[in-house]
Amino acid sequence: MDVFRCSVRFSDGLVVTCDGIAYEGKLWLVPLWLRHPRNPVVLPERMIRFDLCPHQKAEGGDLDYQNIQLPIPKSALRGEVPQGIEYIDRPQNLEVPVHLLRR
Repeated sequence: MDVFRCSVRFSDGLVVTCDGIAYEGKLWLVPLWLRHPRNPVVLPERMIRFDLCPHQKAEGGDLDYQNIQLPIPKSALRGEVPQGIEYIDRPQNLEVPVHLLRR
């Protein structure tokens, strides 16, 4: 599992930094992780696909991907993802060891 940091600009102008993962050959933003109640793993609350949107691989620094341009408002982070954007709410069988997250 590849976990990385991203800088994202939403259509309403908000810029945020959040985690991302490579999963099933696609790149996804993970705005929020849910902690497992017993195991040292986290689970994505939601994953928003970004590899089809304009973005670039970062060279050095704390970010792995930058200038990700999502044609959606920041409300997508709270679950209001509009039609036409691929996303997965609470994906099944996808656990990430806590030690892989960079803070």
